[in-house]
Amino acid sequence: MTMDALPPEAAKLLASAPDDFVAARKRLAQELRDADRSDEAAAVAALRKPTVVVLAVNRAAHDRPKAARGAVEAALRVKATQVGGQPEAFKEALGELEEALDLLAQVAIAHVGPRGKDPSDAMRRRVRDLLRSSVANDDARKALARGALTEELGAAGFSPFAGMAPAPKKRSTRKAGPSRVEQQKAKRRKHELREELAAAGQRVQEAETAARRAERERESAERAVTTLQAKLDRID
Repeated sequence: MTMDALPPEAAKLLASAPDDFVAARKRLAQELRDADRSDEAAAVAALRKPTVVVLAVNRAAHDRPKAARGAVEAALRVKATQVGGQPEAFKEALGELEEALDLLAQVAIAHVGPRGKDPSDAMRRRVRDLLRSSVANDDARKALARGALTEELGAAGFSPFAGMAPAPKKRSTRKAGPSRVEQQKAKRRKHELREELAAAGQRVQEAETAARRAERERESAERAVTTLQAKLDRID
């Protein structure tokens, strides 16, 4: 069943914990019937429980929506830049795709292992295979972006855009320097580090201000103790 045949509410259902899926499906189907949405209720009721891997990947897409959208967008850029013979842009898009998929895989893998135990290598491979096959399929890309995959796709070891390679670069006698893309990435990283440095400096200033305030309060309290002790001594 494709996601187009399901109501928008089904996206949350498809990202539920495996043990909760059946009850959540029944509850959603009843809510749709109560709302006179019988066709959608029937579609939800007929929805088969996805595998643990599918549910985990959907949960990862819901937990990290920016990474899910980034993976989809990067996959499309990989295809476009390869076809367009743009090797530097292809390389950058491929790196962004791998980074987004790796983040989603880490989140999804945390959901597939038995509670308190590490997932098996086989489960880890299935998670990564599903992510890679999803970004290589038009319908699955849309479902991944919504965290609404319904089944595992492809075979183990499948790689998106298999066989695709960037057009070969022309040889140059000049020494290659940083590409424009690399320069832009370095510039963005420098900007991010400056922002982090400014934030850290602000926290230091706040901590110093708090420390000075605490020191003044301590000195004031000590003076009060001394004054009160002197008064007590005079009474004695």
